[in-house]
Amino acid sequence: RPEQGGQRITTEWLYMLWSWDCLYRFRFYAAELLDLAAALRIPDPFITASRYSFTAIEALCILLARYKSCENQYDLSMKYDRCQSSISEVVNELTIWLDDRWEGVLGLDTNGVLSPDNLAKYAAAVYAVGAPLQYIWGFIDCTIRRICRPIIFQGQVYNGYKRYHCMKYQAV
Repeated sequence: RPEQGGQRITTEWLYMLWSWDCLYRFRFYAAELLDLAAALRIPDPFITASRYSFTAIEALCILLARYKSCENQYDLSMKYDRCQSSISEVVNELTIWLDDRWEGVLGLDTNGVLSPDNLAKYAAAVYAVGAPLQYIWGFIDCTIRRICRPIIFQGQVYNGYKRYHCMKYQAV
């Protein structure tokens, strides 16, 4: 097991980072992280079931760092001066808290366009025009939008198949 170390995440520390470093670590700039934590109304302090205490901004940043690249929790413990078990707990519990708190915004519209009756109608219409299965109601569309070559994060937006830099969007 690697030793715990690194730097605790604070507002001051976020503003000391280069903007590109903050963007790379958490996918947001420092000011955006503060706005996001306030908009999501994350409790400050955020206390886990095992009584680990995190500031709202620290809990959000650890969650974002974990979801950014599914980085190993031990690697995060070396970067952000928290033990692996506290990182695991805050990621799981903050995810559950956000899902419960914002369920109305995040949930599917089961009474409108995506209601079971409407999905059955869509599937019947697709089947009626020759689909081999009766229960297909949507199709995945991958839209690729070409962009100019970025100065940083080139590898993350390069598409080897198309051989240019682009953003990919997938939707049903």
